[in-house]
Amino acid sequence: MTPNEQLKDIVDTYFDRYPNMSINGLAQKSGVGATTLRRIVNGTNKGEPAPHVVLGLVSSISKEKSLPKLIGMFDGPIGEMLNKAFAPYIEKEMPHEMDNDLNNVLNDQVSYFIYKLAANRKGTSKVQVCELYGKMGLDRLEKLINLKFISEENGELHATKKDFSLDVEVAASHLPEMTKFYKPHTIQEGKNLFYTLSETLTEEGIHKIKEIQKEAVKRVYDIMRSPFYEGEIPYFTLQICDTLSHETASTGVMQ
Repeated sequence: MTPNEQLKDIVDTYFDRYPNMSINGLAQKSGVGATTLRRIVNGTNKGEPAPHVVLGLVSSISKEKSLPKLIGMFDGPIGEMLNKAFAPYIEKEMPHEMDNDLNNVLNDQVSYFIYKLAANRKGTSKVQVCELYGKMGLDRLEKLINLKFISEENGELHATKKDFSLDVEVAASHLPEMTKFYKPHTIQEGKNLFYTLSETLTEEGIHKIKEIQKEAVKRVYDIMRSPFYEGEIPYFTLQICDTLSHETASTGVMQ
């Protein structure tokens, strides 16, 4: 059985259980294009389905949002695909969940940064949103509130899903704007850090660097989650590594 065949079986079984659900309805629910979904149902999809398409469909169909649970729910080629694409990005200590509707809304850059602030433990405020993005920010905020992705409590704005994951392509599209928050002129204050290193390496060397960075992420995450260090400063850190060459393959994984 191929990934396309197994995915078709999963989708067909879902439609059998819910005969009133249309292709357009499932497409909207899962964030997968209706044309792509129709090809899957008709068995005419060329090539393997992209991992983020598979993830969106199985998450909607199973009603499971936990990424670690999702990649362990399926056997066969779908299970192998999900494990290969997403397992390297999963840490059991980080209970992040995916939400297709939220993923689609946060394609918008301003909405993403407002939600990012609201996902902090202290949340954010309308004043802070207005200072950063003016009326446009307040309009995006109102939309997020109306969609129930952000709630207001005693003047504080909080994301309803603070531990959230995005498709890596969506997250990566916001990186240039996020790096603008780095302020080299304030380095003497001791709050920021900047290093850029490059060298030609073997695949084993690359793997070792990734393991070091993943361990660093765990330790940073522990500090950020610890009530002992809870404060008022909205702080961010980026962990990025890749090759200095262009490749065409796209995994569509979650971050």
